[in-house]
Amino acid sequence: MVFGIFSSEQNQLVMTTNSEIFNSDKLTRIIGEYPTDGMNSRPGPYLLASAGIHGNEPSGILALQRVFKKLKTNKPYLKGKLIGVSGNMAALKRGVRLIDKDLNRVCTPDYAEQLKSGEVADFQEGSEFHDLSILVEAIENNKKQEDFLFMDLHTTSSKTAPYISVNKKEESFNFAKKMPLPVVKGIEKYIPGHFDHFLTLKGHTGFTMEAGQHEDPQSVDYHEAAIWVVMVDNGLLDKSVIDYAYYHQLLKNSSPTQDNFEVTYRLDLKEDQEFEMEPGFENFSLVEQGQLLAKLDGKEVLAESDSRVFLPLYQKQGSDGFFIVMPAD
Repeated sequence: MVFGIFSSEQNQLVMTTNSEIFNSDKLTRIIGEYPTDGMNSRPGPYLLASAGIHGNEPSGILALQRVFKKLKTNKPYLKGKLIGVSGNMAALKRGVRLIDKDLNRVCTPDYAEQLKSGEVADFQEGSEFHDLSILVEAIENNKKQEDFLFMDLHTTSSKTAPYISVNKKEESFNFAKKMPLPVVKGIEKYIPGHFDHFLTLKGHTGFTMEAGQHEDPQSVDYHEAAIWVVMVDNGLLDKSVIDYAYYHQLLKNSSPTQDNFEVTYRLDLKEDQEFEMEPGFENFSLVEQGQLLAKLDGKEVLAESDSRVFLPLYQKQGSDGFFIVMPAD
């Protein structure tokens, strides 16, 4: 099945990385699909890789462009199919996180049904989500595929080692633990409405991968490596087709830990609040009870216990000041 293409209308250079340029003039809803003719495909999982759910995070799109270029050049057999999709296209054109609302907070099955029934979205991200939900439904209706797997590709505002965020669903947690990266579970309790959670609630198995800081060129390398590793580990692609050991080791060496964590706290920011994260924090930074973490409306925010900081906010847009994570089985 080949999906329709949605073309962008504006030419904007957003990110240069590893001599690659993210050019929004070439942005399409469907980044790529392989195979497209049925000649190099056998029955197997359907892997949906989404990128750019936040418009200031084009790393995953560049990684998917690399992957599809290699697939179409080398033409390997796949057991199943890979499709890559762009998320918030309007925000990607402007190089900003969002236009009206955070797309990764409005993706719920109920809202998808409202839009499908004819309700008109009154904000940009509602329209973006409607396009994505229709595309997901088209994949679900393709009975040729055995399973529906997904990976949502993101980057962060702070310097960080790559990691995986996953819902508590057992199948998704086990799927994520195959990767040589730290896994954080349970974030859906604090931020429902993200695209990962939407797909999970619809019965599909997958995770979100954060590859590094937004402008770090190596984030693209890590995203690409993750796509190849997921395809091999889940039976879509034969290990001999790529340098699997290289990609696997690249991910394993990217993080100081492969431990699992669970989210235990989120600092929620209101639109009119002034927030300033203390400098120097990275994902999984150890903090001690009483340590200064941030200032909220001029007041100090202190760590309530010995723990680790997760997703510290170092950008102007966003409603998550930071999270706290603890070790998990």
